[in-house]
Amino acid sequence: MFQRDIRKKAKNERPAQTARPRHAAASTPVSRPRRPLNYRSRRRFPESSSPYRQLQLLLAGSMPLLRQKVNVLMYRIRSVFSKLTARVRQRTPRHRLIQAAVFLTAGLALVVYAAFQVLYTTATTLSFEGRELGTVASEEEAQAAVRQVETSISQMLGSSYTLEPGQISYTTRLAYRGTLVKEADLEAALSESLRVVEHGFALYVNGDLIGATQTREALEELLNLVSVEYRNENTVGIDFVEDVTIQECNLPVEDFINLGETATLLKSTKAGEVTYTVKKGDCWSVIAEDNNMTSGDLLRLNPGYDIDRLQIGDELLISNAVPYLTVRATQMEYYVADIPYEIEYVDDNTMWEGETKVLTRGQYGTADTVARVTYEGVEEVERIIEEQTILTEPVTEVQARGTLERPSWAPTGSFRWPVSGGTITSRYGYRNIFGGTSFHGGVDIAKSYGTDIVAADGGIVIYAGWMGSFGYLVQIDHQNGYVTYYGHNSSLLVSVGDKVYKGQHIAEMGSTGRSTGNHCHFEVRYNGERQNPLSYLP
Repeated sequence: MFQRDIRKKAKNERPAQTARPRHAAASTPVSRPRRPLNYRSRRRFPESSSPYRQLQLLLAGSMPLLRQKVNVLMYRIRSVFSKLTARVRQRTPRHRLIQAAVFLTAGLALVVYAAFQVLYTTATTLSFEGRELGTVASEEEAQAAVRQVETSISQMLGSSYTLEPGQISYTTRLAYRGTLVKEADLEAALSESLRVVEHGFALYVNGDLIGATQTREALEELLNLVSVEYRNENTVGIDFVEDVTIQECNLPVEDFINLGETATLLKSTKAGEVTYTVKKGDCWSVIAEDNNMTSGDLLRLNPGYDIDRLQIGDELLISNAVPYLTVRATQMEYYVADIPYEIEYVDDNTMWEGETKVLTRGQYGTADTVARVTYEGVEEVERIIEEQTILTEPVTEVQARGTLERPSWAPTGSFRWPVSGGTITSRYGYRNIFGGTSFHGGVDIAKSYGTDIVAADGGIVIYAGWMGSFGYLVQIDHQNGYVTYYGHNSSLLVSVGDKVYKGQHIAEMGSTGRSTGNHCHFEVRYNGERQNPLSYLP
């Protein structure tokens, strides 16, 4: 019935068509002649012998039928849905309420679930010694943060650093997404809790770490306080001898010390050697006194050293500590300076070559002076004269200069050892001998009986013979204030008045006089005063 209704409706709705003659050709006037079909007319004709054209015509002819079938199908689908809607509407209000409640409940549950998924997630909280540091998306991320902190601390300490297992704990649970932190933030929180290293500024002197503070300005002020005592109104520049740098870095917490302690350290000393090179005329006691030391202090720094036998070029340890920081200050100084005088020489053929004598003593001039002086600590290391104004002119000194050829026996001004290869058995100074204490005015040089004794320098023999405890003795006047003694000889080879040259054989070793064995007693006297011979011997 449903199908018949559709067909009937379709029939009624079909538009009226105008009746056409059965044969269209019958309506054509007879008097009009038919033209023969040409090639183009044949191609436009609906019928064709081409298969492709036939298929095309078939499909074109089938389209109205296909459209009708589709329309019918769509009509049936709309009818089904209309009936279903009518049946739903015919149900009781109670069923509609239940449906609405179920729909609302399901929708609300879906909304709640979606909101929960958006706002909450499963996350891991990292705790250090029971205190929560932060929450990240996963335990792997928390463990990565811990490893990164351990690696950073190890690099800064220069040694392996690992947290103890009991210090760190991981808790996985639901967490509000807004409370999650980045891995870098978790690393920072853990580093702050550990307090093993801290960011700040470190002071280095010659590469050695002195201390660290949180600010650069504090260290700069500290350096200023160290150098302030070397400043005055004439200071034009100040810095440090050592390489002083301030570096921004991360350091162990224990390196951050009080500024007062740092200042004390900078003003103290550290291990390091300060040496002194022995020069001509130096002796042990003078070297010690010049360096604010006693002879004993100097000997303690140079154990086993022979204090009576210094040699030119020897290096003595003066101090085994040097300051951490040495201030270099440059100052302008204003003073009246001496101007050195010139020396004018006059030849004198009554004097030996190399000898001089002052005829007219010179006088220094004076000048107002402006100098740029550089000090390292309290020691002056450079003085540059910037300006001078002459106040008084210097007076030239006149000296006589000898032209007479020097004889072989003339003194050279320096001494050699009177015995070659001997052994010192007694030194200059007080000693215990024969049960008592006595002063020994020379050095005893022992060797075999008959060893050659030679003159320490050129001169004139003023004594040759027996002299009490000296036994057989030779005295040589070196014509420059010095007289040398050679005692306890077995035989003498020179006489009074002989002129001897440096190194000349003058006696043979023995044990005459007050002696306990074969040796040469050697003395040096200057203007009649005994001197330590070892201060003059090479």
